[in-house]
Amino acid sequence: MEGTVRVNVWSRQRQQNGERQTFQTEAEGKLVVKGEAIYIAYRESDESGLGSTLTTIRLQGQELTLIRQGETNMRQVLVKGKEQRGSYNTPYGPFELVTRTSMLMLNVNESGGRIEAVYNLRLAGEKCRMELVVEIAPLVTA
Repeated sequence: MEGTVRVNVWSRQRQQNGERQTFQTEAEGKLVVKGEAIYIAYRESDESGLGSTLTTIRLQGQELTLIRQGETNMRQVLVKGKEQRGSYNTPYGPFELVTRTSMLMLNVNESGGRIEAVYNLRLAGEKCRMELVVEIAPLVTA
């Protein structure tokens, strides 16, 4: 099963020094159901700083995997209450990425839904706290 969807992504990052950054992206994407997994794929906007990166969110059970492919390649797994290791590959070299998820709500089905996550992220020795909200809705065409 596959459908075209509107994807709204809101994230807030709080650095160790207290500095906060908020990012918001809206994009058209695809929602695909394969077996027990749901995939949401969309292209990041140029304003995101990720170029024309393809972002794929994979949901299976109580696990979220975030995959970015483009100028930088990243794989990040979120599982509530667990520390997960991932990778972040840039033109300058690879970095280890570690997440510890304190809250993960996956309320998505074949017609859309909502994802909420709060997690600590460690990348190249830097630590930050991340909040993520993703809303997926069927794309209504005129």
